[in-house]
Amino acid sequence: MRMKQPTDGRGEMSREGTADRRRSGAFTLVELLVVITIIGVLVSLLLPAVQSAREAARQLQCLNNLKQLALACHTYENANGGLPLLYSSSLQLGWIAPIMPYFEQGNLNLQYNFKQPWFDASNAAVVGQRLPVLECPSSPVRHLYTATDKGFAGQSANPMTTFTVASTDYFALAGASSSTTLKSPSTIPPGYFAAYPKAPAQIDLSGAFGPQGTTPASRRLADVTDGLSNTLMIGEMSGRPWLYIAGGQQLGAGQFPSYVSAGSEDAPDDVALNYGWGAWAHNNNFAVGTWSADGTMQGGNSAINCSNYRGVYSFHAAGAFAAFADGSVHLLGREMSPTVFFALVTARAGEVVTFP
Repeated sequence: MRMKQPTDGRGEMSREGTADRRRSGAFTLVELLVVITIIGVLVSLLLPAVQSAREAARQLQCLNNLKQLALACHTYENANGGLPLLYSSSLQLGWIAPIMPYFEQGNLNLQYNFKQPWFDASNAAVVGQRLPVLECPSSPVRHLYTATDKGFAGQSANPMTTFTVASTDYFALAGASSSTTLKSPSTIPPGYFAAYPKAPAQIDLSGAFGPQGTTPASRRLADVTDGLSNTLMIGEMSGRPWLYIAGGQQLGAGQFPSYVSAGSEDAPDDVALNYGWGAWAHNNNFAVGTWSADGTMQGGNSAINCSNYRGVYSFHAAGAFAAFADGSVHLLGREMSPTVFFALVTARAGEVVTFP
């Protein structure tokens, strides 16, 4: 039986009844606050999952980038009888420019003037070209920067002492550092012999590409006697030309640790090194060592994600990706020991190591 609405005696609904009806269909302030609170809780629960999914996608892209670069080096080796050369000077050719035709940058390769260094004005348009395959999407830096180095004057037909270049988050591992010098306040030398004190002094510490030099020799993959699946080829050195240490912490020029060389540039943008450090066209290969866990000292029991000053470094929380000489790509965990790390870096030192 339907309830009658209150009327005013003339058969019309009273104002009181109308008001009650309106009130019954509206939210109170308390109800709105409860709903907003619930939505906020749900968003806070969902946000980490979204961020995790985004980082997973970024890691996959980084892995694919390294895979492409490794396969390009393999194709180059097959076509030219050896891997790209690793020159030791920033005045010399980098290893990325020669392999550009093998990762779908043949047109850019044709524009590159190989008769002049990368910092010559004839190469300005090419070296300032950003290439996504050379950039880790987890890197927070802008991959185009301007710096000055008067040392380039007189080193080419038309040198750019002030240059604008595109940077890369990847580098070629030239080998393991041989340094036995203690760098105070660290009590552990940064090089190979701290991890392998009984190794012979003349041991070959070069990496897959062969040793860097002003006149390097080409190496074939068949010469990697430690095994292609146990030898690193290309790794992450993300964040350059700015200096980063552990935890994704960027340091300004006034905060540079003592291991930053005297050639550092105290530029307005706090560029750590002024010779094109981080540019993909730069010679961009380094012999690597160990660090303190916080990245403030060279020499220590850590190797991954401590410092991007010539060290393996990424903005992935769990570690850094690296391409091996067999073309596979793996994550090098932050807790990797120097013993395992150096064994993976060297190509012909004969260590026995299983990875992962």
